[in-house]
Formats: sequence, C-alpha cells, structure tokens
Amino acid sequence: MDKAPHITASHGPDGGRSPADLLRRMALGACGAPPLAAPTSGALTTLGEEDEGTSSAPAQIPAGIFAMPKPRASMAFASWQSYWDKKLEVLLPGRGGTFNVYVAGDSGPVVMCVHGGGYTGLTWSLVARRLKDKYRVVAPDMRGHGLTTTDNDTDFSKQTMSEDIVAIWEHMFGGGSSSEANSGGGGGGGEAGKAPEPPASILVGHSMGGGLAVWAAASKRIRRLEGVVVIDVVEGTALAALPHMMNVLSGRPASFTSLEEAVAWAVRSGMSRNKEAAAVSMPSQLLQRQGGGGPWTWRTPLELSRPHWEGWYMGLSEAFLQLSCPKALVLAGTDRLDRALTIGQMQGKFQLILMPTAGHAIHEDEPERAAEHLLGFLRRFRVGEPPLQFPRAPTGTRPSLPVVAGPVLGSGAAGGQPPAASYGQR
Repeated sequence: MDKAPHITASHGPDGGRSPADLLRRMALGACGAPPLAAPTSGALTTLGEEDEGTSSAPAQIPAGIFAMPKPRASMAFASWQSYWDKKLEVLLPGRGGTFNVYVAGDSGPVVMCVHGGGYTGLTWSLVARRLKDKYRVVAPDMRGHGLTTTDNDTDFSKQTMSEDIVAIWEHMFGGGSSSEANSGGGGGGGEAGKAPEPPASILVGHSMGGGLAVWAAASKRIRRLEGVVVIDVVEGTALAALPHMMNVLSGRPASFTSLEEAVAWAVRSGMSRNKEAAAVSMPSQLLQRQGGGGPWTWRTPLELSRPHWEGWYMGLSEAFLQLSCPKALVLAGTDRLDRALTIGQMQGKFQLILMPTAGHAIHEDEPERAAEHLLGFLRRFRVGEPPLQFPRAPTGTRPSLPVVAGPVLGSGAAGGQPPAASYGQR
C-alpha cells in the first residue's frame, strides 16, 4: 500500500485555528488522547507515536473567532456553470421530493460526492473541475440542504439520508429508462431488451457525508461499487465532539448583511481556507429572506439535526472496515484513529492519507491535492477498468520444469563414500 507523502504542517489564516479544528482538539481532550503530530522531517512517523511532553488538555475557543470581518474589497462570485456541466432536478416520489444534483463530466466511472452537514453539493466544485475530464462527478444536495426540497426536510436520520443516496444513484445510473447509465463509458450497451450494466462507481463523503456514504455502501444496493473514500471523520473523535457541537453552532453569526461578508467570515474563521472555494460554496449555504432585501441566514437548521448526530457515527468504524470494496480514509492529520481503525490500518484494510496542512474541509482547503489523491485512488484500484489478464499457455503445452541451480547430490555412491556434489547437469 502506498504511503502518504510527507507534508510540512502549517496553520490557517492569521495563524489561528478554525472552529472545526478547535472542536476536534476539544474532543481529543475529552477522550484523553493527544492529537497526531504533523510530520516534521523524513517520512510520516509511526501512527500514534508522540512526544512525551505533548499536552492533552482541551483547547478553549478564543473569544472573537466567530466575529464577522468587514470585506476589504469587492469579491467576484463564479456561477456553478464555471465548474459543473449541468444541474439536474431528480424527482423521487418514493423519497418524497426533488433532489438538486450537480453533474460534471459525461463519461467514465461515477464519482458520487456527499457533502457534510450544512454544506451543499457545490462544496465539491473545485475538485469536480479537476476530475471531470475522465470521470463523471455527481454531487447532490442532501435533504434539508441547498436547493433540494422534500416533504420532510428535517429528517436527518442515518437511514433516511443514506437511502436518499442510494435512490439518487439508482435513478441516475441503475439502468432504468430515466437513468444516465448510457451517457458514455463504463456503462456498457447491454443486449436488446436488457437494462444496460451500470457504470463503475465510488462514493466520496466528507464529515457527515462520510458516515452516510459508508451506510449507503453497507446496504449493498449500489451495483458495481468499486470504492469508498471518507474525508475527515473518525467515529471516536466525532462522538466525543458531539457535546460541544451546539456551542459551535450557536457561536456562528445568525445572519450576514451580504454574501461578501459571509465569504470573508468563512475564510477568516477557517471554515474554508480557500477563498475561491468559499466564494462558490458559501452562498449556497445561505438564504435571503424578506423579498430579496433582507439579511442572509443559514439555509439548513443544523440544530434540528441534533437527535440524529449519534446515529451518523455510532458503529461507523466497523461498518467501514467491513466493506468489501477498496477504501481510503483522508484525515487532516489531527485525529486519533480509534482501536478498530488502528488495527485495520496496520492490517492494510484501507489506505490512510494525511493532509496536515488542511482544515476540516480538506477538499475546499486544498482541492488540487485532494483531487490528486482521488485520482490516485481511482487509478490504483483500476476503477472502471477491466481486470488484468494474465496470458495462459496454449492447450497441449507441456509444463516446463525449473532448472536446478547450485550443487546437486550425485547418485549411486560406491564404496561407502558419500555422494559427490556436482555443479551442473548430471
């Protein structure tokens, strides 16, 4: 298994830590475990080895980290069309609504990306731009997020949302009359009267979306699922962080006077360390009420998802390890693997990728490097490619016996003498 490359650690904007990073440190402190230290020289250090002097005290959120800065200059907002080829309204009566889905690329294996809580499909925009030449990137807005509308937008349960993922995939690629399975490479034409074979697919999920991707994969309803990539979520750390989540949510600004102010806050707070990513992702997370002249407020009421937080992550590590397809776990380098994941990583059950210079939203903070890791995963495990064929000898060919190299004991020793050693053919 390939090892992750060495990356020098760095801090976020203004040398501070994002709320998500501080939340992780607080969770690690609650667990009584220090975070993994970023590598400083040579290769990555052995997982779990820290200096004896490392402090495990939980960090406190500094006052003013959530304060709204004044934008310094005008900001350009790129449309979704700059990154995606089309935006679909996927009507799923069985799921009680219409799901907004962004699609980039028209051929090749499917890379279905599931966003984290509060984000939308546009969080994957910069990654999609990098992948769409060879792959079909599909990023839905989950229920209660973005432009998706359902008859129950506050049902954030693990079962409901993971089934939404499966239903979207089945509608688009399951081989039905309304699916896009034939829209190029990887789908196969199929025989007359038969539904075409669906394209090879992988699931990629960030934070909440990482847990949902695992549960969707565990249902075994996504045919030709050839990989799962989970970004910056570990069961133990996530569960330990839950008691602090309401404080983090209540510490966010309730509203913004402009989109420029919202993007400036996202970059300053570390929610997204990449200004371009924040400019395309942050507006989709907000909603302007009062006829278009009022403040911008959060579109998703994340506080209403609180009853479901534990369900997203409880048992996640074992479910992840039990998936039969190739797997990768991408971390910002500050999480502590729990016991199950530590053992699984030592046994080579999944690929561990550390990106210690990124924050929680790895794919927004460092989209180029994140895309390179995804491309490496797709190539390494030959997603969508036929299995390697090894040549076979023609029928009737006699097997070739190996030639003995080295001393060979002679036969027929006489006179009680031991057999002589021969270096060559007898």
